[in-house]
Amino acid sequence: MRGLWGVAGAVCAMMSANAAYADDSMSDNNWQGFYGGAALGGVYGKSSPDTTVSDGTYFDTLNIDLLNNTFQQDVDGFAISGSGLLGYNVQDGNLVYGIEADLTAMNYSKTENSGPTRYNTVANDFFVSTKVESKFSFSIRPRVGYSFGDTMIHVAAGPSVSRFNYKFNFSDDASPAAASFSTEETVFGVSSNIGVSHQIGDGWSLRGGYVFTYYPDIVDGSNLLSAPAGNDDVFSHDADFQSHNIRVGLIKRF
Repeated sequence: MRGLWGVAGAVCAMMSANAAYADDSMSDNNWQGFYGGAALGGVYGKSSPDTTVSDGTYFDTLNIDLLNNTFQQDVDGFAISGSGLLGYNVQDGNLVYGIEADLTAMNYSKTENSGPTRYNTVANDFFVSTKVESKFSFSIRPRVGYSFGDTMIHVAAGPSVSRFNYKFNFSDDASPAAASFSTEETVFGVSSNIGVSHQIGDGWSLRGGYVFTYYPDIVDGSNLLSAPAGNDDVFSHDADFQSHNIRVGLIKRF
């Protein structure tokens, strides 16, 4: 009888130890709650202008296609980014749902210069400069993830906002003629993200991910050829912007 009680006690002790270990394991792999962190990345950005000029009183019809093709060259380049992240997760088994706010700072400033380019119909040249700048983006992305214990993958998508500075300059040595246009606008777009996180203990996790952001209309305006006087050639400006950000970060769950 004493032997039976001893075996029963040993079994109970083993079950209690296993339950405690399971609780600790679940605690280690829990993604639920508030979290915050920071990430460092590299951004490739590209703007595709759709700038055109009308056939007015200055430009020859045979030059229009050449001018517009030159105006529409992509403006692209790289920049370093730093991001602050704040979010909340709810976990249901292996599924993790949440929402995340993402403020990213970057010193993106790129210029595309063209010229001298020879007109088709006259022995003169023209010069074009297009500049695009963006210093930050702010996104709010609902997200869903799948937990493999201490590792989780997630996808997310949501609205994004940024502020863009756009500058355009045209000049030639024929008359000479010139046109310039600049604007600074707050623009709304969309942002998507895919990433993987791994818990390293005490609520901390490492994250790597890719963020794609698209702004369909960063500029919408027009201006006239300013010289020589009396011309009515109109420059119309339209451009989009997309960025690809690969980054790594350190996250703390509260």
